[in-house]
Amino acid sequence: MPKTKIVVTDFGGPDIDVEEAELRSSGLDIELVRLNARAPEEMFGVVDDADALLVQWAPVNRQVIARLTRCKIISRFGIGVDMVDLKAAGERGIPVANVPDYCIEEVSTSTMAFLLCLNRHVIPQDQAIHVGKWAWPQGIPYPVRLATQTLGVVGLGNIGRAVARKANCLGLRVLAHDPFIKPEQAAALQVTLASLEELLRASDYVSLHCPLTAETRHLIGAAQLAMMKPTAYLINMSRGPVVDQVALYQALVNKEIAGAALDVLEKEPPLADEPILKLDNVILAPHSASASNEALVQLRVDTARNVVLALRGQMPRSIVNRKELGWPPTKAN
Repeated sequence: MPKTKIVVTDFGGPDIDVEEAELRSSGLDIELVRLNARAPEEMFGVVDDADALLVQWAPVNRQVIARLTRCKIISRFGIGVDMVDLKAAGERGIPVANVPDYCIEEVSTSTMAFLLCLNRHVIPQDQAIHVGKWAWPQGIPYPVRLATQTLGVVGLGNIGRAVARKANCLGLRVLAHDPFIKPEQAAALQVTLASLEELLRASDYVSLHCPLTAETRHLIGAAQLAMMKPTAYLINMSRGPVVDQVALYQALVNKEIAGAALDVLEKEPPLADEPILKLDNVILAPHSASASNEALVQLRVDTARNVVLALRGQMPRSIVNRKELGWPPTKAN
């Protein structure tokens, strides 16, 4: 009997010990291969006879999927699956799984941390004190009371809902834009549904939590930024390409909006000469909003567990390409 070949296309951790322990719990005779792929061609040959793939950021495109001769599952380290060609996988009958409840607490908390820093101007105050200025920073307006302001949440999935709940606790009025959410679901969250334009025009903070798809790529561009208040802030916690970064830079330079907080950028890591890095009205983080010890353990175990279930002939907890596979949707969908 040939060994069950499992390929980890890429993973940022120092080891794959957690994944290996979970995979070997299946009782199968496993051959585990770890790559550090950054381009499709770096996977060619290695993944061809794989029984399963574990993927972090490697681009598993149509060309890679066409080479898979016996793959039973592609399991993503995370929630978003924009690096996998779902249509191509569906055509080949390969389920794509994710970990949908990973880092909900972490990203929603990071969102609120960004929002509070923007509202209270924490970073300008810190910078002023570090250069010996014990006073409110010159040129920085006093904060507006948070309980009088509006947060617009774009994407009301698990993380967006957690953000809405936390914002309610702070007294913020919450608007949300999500074409897949029913009014009764929004009402239960004490959220008011709005069109994207309505949300952009009314919000003091716009927080992005939508997946990256063909429809959401550059969802926020020059026209959308022009709709926002000049005193408003953009927070991007989703994917960099959801925002047209060139347009955002111009809006920030021209003071069309007051500032931004970005956990993600269009190109990661950014080039050293990326213009947005030079702006003082932007808070940046290195795509780290999901980070915590607990979240990382959950991610690693559950990503590997999806593979174990598939190899045992069982259903992984979350299959994201049901439509492309021709499968019926789950009740949750």
